[in-house]
Amino acid sequence: MDRWLAQFSKNTIAFVAIVGGILFIVLTSPPHSVCDSQIEVIKEAQKAFLYTDPKSKLVKTTKYQTLRDRCKATNNPGGCYELFQNMKVLLQDLSAVPSECGSAVGGVTEVNRALWETAELLVRLAWGEKPPASYHQKFGWLDAADINLFCKLKARITYLYGEPAWNSFREKMMAELPGARDLNRNQVWEMILFSENCARYP
Repeated sequence: MDRWLAQFSKNTIAFVAIVGGILFIVLTSPPHSVCDSQIEVIKEAQKAFLYTDPKSKLVKTTKYQTLRDRCKATNNPGGCYELFQNMKVLLQDLSAVPSECGSAVGGVTEVNRALWETAELLVRLAWGEKPPASYHQKFGWLDAADINLFCKLKARITYLYGEPAWNSFREKMMAELPGARDLNRNQVWEMILFSENCARYP
């Protein structure tokens, strides 16, 4: 082997080693696709909301988790305002993602969790601790801007995960809400946020 290598100059051996190393890296690393880039763009845009700061050893929860928990605990417009505003920004960022990368970006755990959990939270906030007394009380304290957020969440979730996924989520919620099992489905439907006509909220 040494005798065979001696036939080549050091420059030739170095060149072959470098080319071989580059080929190894290219062959063992998956190509970076357009959708990979889109995922990185979303992660960068949402790093202060959906992700913890890697430089901070004290903060173990994301801003999203903190705001979500605050909204649940306070159950009022002031306590939920910041969460809703940040979710609107997330939806704006997601709307800029090319259609061919929708499923890839929707598969990001943090994005998936924020969309589904916030949609569920809005339904629970509107419903309350017991069934609304009438159709006119089906929104609880939510205002038109909050319902608009719910409708935008519905549209984005349906787009990313498909209508069957949204329908399964809806049926699950309709069975789980406090007091819902004591009513028939039509009664639940009349008083749940899912039944609102989102065409009214452009």
